[in-house]
Amino acid sequence: MLPTFLLALLGLGAAFTAFSYDVGSFTGMGPGFFPLALGLILFLLGGVILWQDRQPPEAIAEQAHPFAWRPFAAVSAGILAWVLLAETTGFFVAAACQVVLTSLALPKPRWRSIAIMAAVLATGGYLLFVTQLGVPLSAVG
Repeated sequence: MLPTFLLALLGLGAAFTAFSYDVGSFTGMGPGFFPLALGLILFLLGGVILWQDRQPPEAIAEQAHPFAWRPFAAVSAGILAWVLLAETTGFFVAAACQVVLTSLALPKPRWRSIAIMAAVLATGGYLLFVTQLGVPLSAVG
């Protein structure tokens, strides 16, 4: 229940932070539009999960599951790798590192599949974000 509440709180915080940027409109989206939309979706999703999961405290204590630290750490490390590497090493290296680190969340990662997925996602992401949408990142370093 606490992670879901934190999820909703994170979404609300992201939505409030997005208001510091120009949001724009549906036809002329500003840099704050997408973070605002994602923050509100995250907040609503957390709220729906909390609403559906309302139970008496006794039932919650009986169903308590340990927090999945490995997936949390792997996904967090992947996001952090992207933030730290994107501008210095380029799109392909940052995307490949993000996919590899995030795949450590899997119980038994298959490295061949991960390498193929990293190559496909890095190439597709570069073609979409850099060449089509004009994100100012270099391909490599």
